[in-house]
Amino acid sequence: MLSLNLKKLVNGEGANIEAGKKQFAELLTGQKMKRRWELVIEYIDRRTGKAEVEVIEGKEMLRWAYETNSGRLFMNLIGKNKGLSLLYGAFCKSFLTKGKIKPFIKRMNIDMSEALLENPEEYASFNDFFTRHLKPDSRMIHIDPKSVVSPADGRILVYQSIEKDRLIQVKGKSSPLSSILNNHELSEYFSGGSAAVIRLAPSDYHRFHFPVNGIPQKAQLINGDYYSVNPCALKTVEHIYCRNKRMTTLIDTFEMDKMAMVEVGATMVGSIVQTYYPGAPASKGAEKGYFQLGGSTVILLFRSGSIKWHSDLIENTNNGYETLVKMGEAVAGAIT
Repeated sequence: MLSLNLKKLVNGEGANIEAGKKQFAELLTGQKMKRRWELVIEYIDRRTGKAEVEVIEGKEMLRWAYETNSGRLFMNLIGKNKGLSLLYGAFCKSFLTKGKIKPFIKRMNIDMSEALLENPEEYASFNDFFTRHLKPDSRMIHIDPKSVVSPADGRILVYQSIEKDRLIQVKGKSSPLSSILNNHELSEYFSGGSAAVIRLAPSDYHRFHFPVNGIPQKAQLINGDYYSVNPCALKTVEHIYCRNKRMTTLIDTFEMDKMAMVEVGATMVGSIVQTYYPGAPASKGAEKGYFQLGGSTVILLFRSGSIKWHSDLIENTNNGYETLVKMGEAVAGAIT
């Protein structure tokens, strides 16, 4: 059985800067592995420091969609398209899906004591539950103004230095940062900078928050496909984060240079909803928006020399593991 941690995903590259760049590039492009894989995803729980195995929702469906010829044909013709996600999203907003909530909570071992509405019966639909609010005291926001916090609950990978204007070269074709940002000028600004990728599983709290204090600009929508962002899909479909629907927001921070926050949609994610006010000062930990339905991802980009990721996150990433973090946890600090 092949355990799908990122070290094996990138064929065991060592803990050095070049390997880190290659890992980030291969994650973003979904470079294919030659080996057959099984759906076992390992990550490090930051609270305990121990490796855990992720409970995967829709495991057999993912296996079919991204490993079989018929599944890949379906995804390329139908599954990646907006229509299917909108249709499923509309269904999950109906009262008919209330019955899905309790089994999902049990199956995914979700702690409902953190939720603002603890009783599953109080949710009008599965989507209502999926976009649930948490109690204000369920997440502590790191107060140091020079710290960067995780914008979401999820599994994080960090990269202190990413490749200048080119994430990877595969069979003569490059995947530049400008493909993610859809903006050459911005890609030049962040080239050689630092990056983080936070992957949200379907069971996670799906609202995302500001990682720093600053003034956010208006989010820019980049239309695209709706592939899954599960690591198994990243290995079999090239350039997912460059192809999926996403929204990019520039933030003029108070303690460091300008940064970018990119929310990436995924299969069955009906939409990316922004709830903040562009141009108004935003506090670290304040809600920025939420994802509707499915797994999804947040990418953070910082200019070179502006921040330093925490050593445990760097070590885990270099060892090939995502690290489970909670929204509000400090993950980096400004370089002064």
